[in-house]
Amino acid sequence: MDKKLETARIIRKEMDWRTLENGVDCGVFTMRHMETYKGKTPWNSGFVNEDRKDAQDSQLRFLRYRYLSKIVLSEYNLIRKQVFEAPKEFEKKSAKVDMLKDLDKKISQRLDEFFNLKKV
Repeated sequence: MDKKLETARIIRKEMDWRTLENGVDCGVFTMRHMETYKGKTPWNSGFVNEDRKDAQDSQLRFLRYRYLSKIVLSEYNLIRKQVFEAPKEFEKKSAKVDMLKDLDKKISQRLDEFFNLKKV
């Protein structure tokens, strides 16, 4: 089996919706492909062509939200409870505007803290 795999010819699937200019949404495309591909032709992932950029951007944004919410709200998410509690705590604060200051730094700091926890 290994020899067959090593010598197998790779055939790249030509898809109408392949992009030339979008190099950042490969994860979204991959997840959608895994979601829709059933090994049969014709195969339609539902994506419009890149020449309809606004429509494809809208599709990608929708899918990002869908996949993000499924991951964040999953029972396997170790910090799911924190995700649910954070908005409740935010609503209790009177100085919400102050909380939004330096948000990019705070997010970066929280990511660092989270990944340091994961290493332990």
